[in-house]
Amino acid sequence: MESQTSIRPHTTQTMSTANDDAMFNMMPVSSLADSQANEPSELESAPEEEVGDYWLPWHIDSNFVTLLHKEMYADEKTTAFVSEPEGAGLLIMNPAGDVAKMTTRDDAMILQMGAFGQIYAGGHVNACRHAVASPRPPGIARFNFCNFWYVPWHTRCDAPVGMESVAVSSGWNAMMDSSYLDITMKQGFAAFRQFMTTPEARVQFADSVGFKELSEIFPLPTRAAAVPASQLQSGQVTPEIVVDVLTDVRCPFSFISQLNLDTALKRLGLDARAIVRYHPVFLNPNVPKEGESLDDYLLRDYGYTKEYAHSESYPLRVAGLAAGVELNPHRRVVNTFDAFCLIDAAQDLGKQYEVVKALSRRYFEQADDISDEEVLKQAGVEAGLPGGQVGAWIQDPQRRARVQAVYEELSSRVGEVPHFLLRERVSGNGIEVGGNRSVDDWEGVLNTVLEKARFIGMSIPGPYGQSVSLAEGIPYAPVSLALPAQHSWSAASWPLSEQHFSRLDESPDSSMYSEPRLVNHLDDSSLARLTEAYRSAFRTVPPGFAVLDLCSSWNSHYPQELLDGARVVVHGLNEAELRVNGQASEHHKQDLNENAQLPWKDNSYDFVTMALSVQYLTDPRAVFAEMHRVLKPGGMAIVAHSHRCFIEKAVKAFADETYDGEGHTHLVCRYFQNGPVGGWENFASADVSPRHGDPVWLVTAVKAGHTK
Repeated sequence: MESQTSIRPHTTQTMSTANDDAMFNMMPVSSLADSQANEPSELESAPEEEVGDYWLPWHIDSNFVTLLHKEMYADEKTTAFVSEPEGAGLLIMNPAGDVAKMTTRDDAMILQMGAFGQIYAGGHVNACRHAVASPRPPGIARFNFCNFWYVPWHTRCDAPVGMESVAVSSGWNAMMDSSYLDITMKQGFAAFRQFMTTPEARVQFADSVGFKELSEIFPLPTRAAAVPASQLQSGQVTPEIVVDVLTDVRCPFSFISQLNLDTALKRLGLDARAIVRYHPVFLNPNVPKEGESLDDYLLRDYGYTKEYAHSESYPLRVAGLAAGVELNPHRRVVNTFDAFCLIDAAQDLGKQYEVVKALSRRYFEQADDISDEEVLKQAGVEAGLPGGQVGAWIQDPQRRARVQAVYEELSSRVGEVPHFLLRERVSGNGIEVGGNRSVDDWEGVLNTVLEKARFIGMSIPGPYGQSVSLAEGIPYAPVSLALPAQHSWSAASWPLSEQHFSRLDESPDSSMYSEPRLVNHLDDSSLARLTEAYRSAFRTVPPGFAVLDLCSSWNSHYPQELLDGARVVVHGLNEAELRVNGQASEHHKQDLNENAQLPWKDNSYDFVTMALSVQYLTDPRAVFAEMHRVLKPGGMAIVAHSHRCFIEKAVKAFADETYDGEGHTHLVCRYFQNGPVGGWENFASADVSPRHGDPVWLVTAVKAGHTK
């Protein structure tokens, strides 16, 4: 099975330059927690790079060569040609990063090399880095004609032998690297289009490499948090903001910055659904057990006298008071490893935020020794944890090894604390920032996160004339656009042959599925997205609905809280798997490839679902016709597919290109359109894949004939 290869987009990492007062805002990990400069200052975030008003962002075409002419502009009302707006045109970038605007005659034909052309030529010709700037006034349309030259889809991108390293580009603006090698023309095009249809392609330079790496280290919660009743009643549900704080719990700058963040969250109405998580980046992991006097440390390392550090004008005291806290100058520099073991244990119980709050209050305001086990017990009880278990938690060898491993991984990536990773939970979009930030700064950061997340969410037709709102749907994804782009078109006749449904292993399916497999076939984050999609659909009908899960197993991935009083019938090939399905009220074993006739009466179900199995059907029209028969008029069918399968049992139409989500979406739509012809309506497709995880693609349809 071929694996999909991503063509990475062009990104740069912006760096802020430290000034003389930056020490007040961020702490080098190798320093101790209470170093500070003479005067407080705000850490300025790096300015956002101006990316311009691009019709197409910076990229390299994935094909061999493109022919195009100079763009033209016209008045949208009169269609009369108008002059090119100032600043518009084709921009070209050379390997050094120099940018120039393409100037040419109006009747010239432009030849532009693509990625495959450069690779096949061993780097002797260069693919063209380019973007299209289009700051056109209202009412002015831009157009041009392009001719993209591709080769047969299955042609592999192989460089001349020995020239692989020079055939691809390198450097900060490469836009084309070794990920282009040894992939097919179609894979290259699919990955290129996936990038070009994302909103991130429109806002380049915004996400640093560090943001992407940290996002992979810290997966987002897969399940939505509870929504406050007031928001449910108003219908105005605020987004969930996930904040990962990389810090040492004794860092005063982190403490003050978090207080300001809390205030900003409340101001924006985001506090009820914010999720804050903490990860250890120790300022000095070698602090001895007895600790050290803060006064002695400041005098030795920074020359600060006790009188100055205890004065009313001391910058850290002033900043604390502004944030609403009076820092106790009598605290000691202590080792916080055991404190983070307690924080790790609290995460398992959903009490991490409360524990950090209790530890911070005790350390910064009461000057308690948070390396002392008794103090940790008291903080745990204050946060709602059983104090009697704290000692065992912090001494647990596996927990201590886990905390140490996280610290070692993060310390090589984060040079200063505090460091914050903020993301909107559904989209995964967000920003990373560092330093002690004011409330106003945090409001700006949070608004940036919300802006980056606004591209997520879509609605599809649901059962009985209802609309299903998919909060995690990706409206710009090729799969989501696949069926709407066809504008209800369907083939005049069945477009597939018997050969499309041949398989590598033609033996009876009952043999392969004779032994139970109590495993999941997608990762947890992807299955959580599938459950959320079911939740969105099931919520549109009253309790007590009936649902049939075809080609099921030991887990139907339905939202358990919506199943009270529901009739849940599961069908599959293995009796043992079906018996242990805890969501089922009934089960039925049957091989649909041997006999597609279902045993249930007409118009029996509100929903029919089929997850991750459509690729195994050898007579899909017969099966979809049966799905149609047992659904009530207006009932909804939901077919979920992905890129994983038992390749030897998948039909050729799927097995040839397992990664082709859009192509398979069209294929499933053909099953609906011909099973039976005219029996389905309101076809829809949606990509609900998580940012990091297996793809989850949906194709849905509604049984025709429902009248309100």
